[in-house]
Amino acid sequence: MASGLVQGLIDLSVSIPSQDASRASQQPRSKPYGDGLNRAVEIRLLTHAYQGHTSNIIVNVACGLGLYVQFYLTGEVNSAVNALIFFLLVQSTIRAFLGRRDAHRLSTESDPGSQIAIGATRRYLYGVAVACMTWGGLLHMALHSGNSELMYFTIIVVSAMASGATGVIAPMLKCGRFYISSLLMITIAELLLMPQPETVLAILVAVFWGIMLGAHARNHHMLRNSIELELKNSALVDDLRVQQDALTEFNLTLEDRVKRRTSELKRLAEHDSLTQLFNRRGIIHWVEEQQRKIPDGYALAVIFIDLDRFKQINDGMGHATGDCALAEIGERLASSAPEFAAFCRWGGDEFVGLLAVPEDRCVDIGLEFTAQLRAIVEKPISFSNRSVSVGFSAGLAVSKPHPVAVSEAIRSADLAAGEIKRTGRGGTLLYTPDLVAEQERNLIIAQRLKHALPAKEMHLAFQPLVHSHDFSVHSYEVLLRWDNPILGRVSPEEFIPIAEDIGEIVHIGEFVVDTALATYVEELGRASHIRLALNISLRQLVVPGFAQFILGYLEKYRLPTRMLILEVTETIFDARNQDTIIGVLNDLHSLGIEIHIDDFGTGYSSLSRLHEMPISALKIDKSFVQQIDDQRSAIIEGSVMIAERFGVHTVAEGVETIEQARLLHAIGVTYLQGYLFGKPVEHFAEVSVNSDFLIWPETARYKAS
Repeated sequence: MASGLVQGLIDLSVSIPSQDASRASQQPRSKPYGDGLNRAVEIRLLTHAYQGHTSNIIVNVACGLGLYVQFYLTGEVNSAVNALIFFLLVQSTIRAFLGRRDAHRLSTESDPGSQIAIGATRRYLYGVAVACMTWGGLLHMALHSGNSELMYFTIIVVSAMASGATGVIAPMLKCGRFYISSLLMITIAELLLMPQPETVLAILVAVFWGIMLGAHARNHHMLRNSIELELKNSALVDDLRVQQDALTEFNLTLEDRVKRRTSELKRLAEHDSLTQLFNRRGIIHWVEEQQRKIPDGYALAVIFIDLDRFKQINDGMGHATGDCALAEIGERLASSAPEFAAFCRWGGDEFVGLLAVPEDRCVDIGLEFTAQLRAIVEKPISFSNRSVSVGFSAGLAVSKPHPVAVSEAIRSADLAAGEIKRTGRGGTLLYTPDLVAEQERNLIIAQRLKHALPAKEMHLAFQPLVHSHDFSVHSYEVLLRWDNPILGRVSPEEFIPIAEDIGEIVHIGEFVVDTALATYVEELGRASHIRLALNISLRQLVVPGFAQFILGYLEKYRLPTRMLILEVTETIFDARNQDTIIGVLNDLHSLGIEIHIDDFGTGYSSLSRLHEMPISALKIDKSFVQQIDDQRSAIIEGSVMIAERFGVHTVAEGVETIEQARLLHAIGVTYLQGYLFGKPVEHFAEVSVNSDFLIWPETARYKAS
């Protein structure tokens, strides 16, 4: 395969000048330009190819290193993989060095048939072929490793590289076809030659191959037509200038038309057609133009705006309404831009604002300006007797007025906006380097989480809940623990949300149910009166057949349904899933399973919906218990009163002292949980607190008051 690749490369490189010349001679000449235009277009295409050469190499290296990390994580690294990665780095370095030299030489070249142009073309093609051979080797190692995760990761990386080549190698029609075809043909061949051929996947890759070839051809012809149009315009302007002595007025008219046409093309290329704001290319060009005008000592406040729940407008009112809303928001942003400020539509429902202000006040002014924008954007938008209000989450970063720095700051502000949107929406967050560290840790957690159960890194702990009147054990709460050899002990508050995002929570939940019931039967027996409390995620609750899933495990271990308690958070009041949630809770309640609401009072409880759900107890968050003062006592009393009115019990967690236990008992809390009665342990433990401490004089006085 490698020898055929090299031979194809030699044939392709040798044929480039002659084939181009033949093609130019066969095509009809566009007067008054002729072959001169074709030669100019060819050299410009070659120059464009070298302008994207460094990006192509960087993507190759980045993808190669990313694949090497995946080899390492899946334990498939060997000497051949090391050699291929080393060869990829070496040849990429050589290509980058030669590419810079050829790009410099081509800057003064105008003849595509010259030795400089021919040599640059051949070296470009040789580099592409060597890269293809290297990736062919990596593909072979990955697809024959037997590791499905590594195989699919590699196919995704190679497909992404082929997709990217439709743009990066668009100037080189044959070379681009060669590169895309080589990567995907090798992939197809390896899939079919595997011990167990992946025929369906090979067919999908073949379909993708055809789509990518079509996309590359369209990009090439679009770029070629653009260059040809630009050259024709330049030639037209030159012709007008030659004839200006004889036809001054006529020439001025035509030149003005050409300028207007060029200006319109530039405007279309740098502005979003829907909102009329700058697009990504336009905002960076604005920075290039403004950096000479912005006063010294000024910096750019970079504001990344991500509209909240905009998809609901598109889904509920139609995309036409959504487009009208985006256009209105774009108009509002544009009208609010002061001097040395600009906005762009970054994509979809995302916008970027740049504001030049004194560097020492950049953050304060940026936050104030974002608040002003929020008030402007959130004003109702009317459509045919209907109106919608759109909020947004925003990230703020500070940048020097330089295109490279601004691009990096936009990425940073995007990261901050994503974080504020993940944690609650509707706010503004200033970017800090800690966000990068947090995102990197979350990525590592997400990757390690997928292997935590097979690697037996997770285990359960049990903590008792006791009756407040005599401290006898009512139930045990099941708590999940994760000890990773690299990350150490990872708290559930950190990894559970990530498990929900990546879809691992269902598998983890099944592990918890199975292990907890097995331990219960082994240590307490089926005749025990003590109950078991399991924490359930909303993602688990809305999975079809959840009630039957729980019942199946109870039947597996021959346990009565009355011994099981399911603890859910206040997210069950989320209106988007109310019908499903209420139906599942009713099914569980009808089986005899109790439902407790965990961390009551810290979220967005809806008392109007509480009576609709078969709730057995409200669990008061430990933040109200561990530092009891008048205000927190009032909150606890209010929770107990609400629970009594609804006919349900209350549980107070985080109890660490006898004084706290006595006070909570006096208030009327039904059950208590905390270190006073036992820390979470891997086996069911007896509670050793002396219940004689429960009654004390102040209890009666508190009740009387």
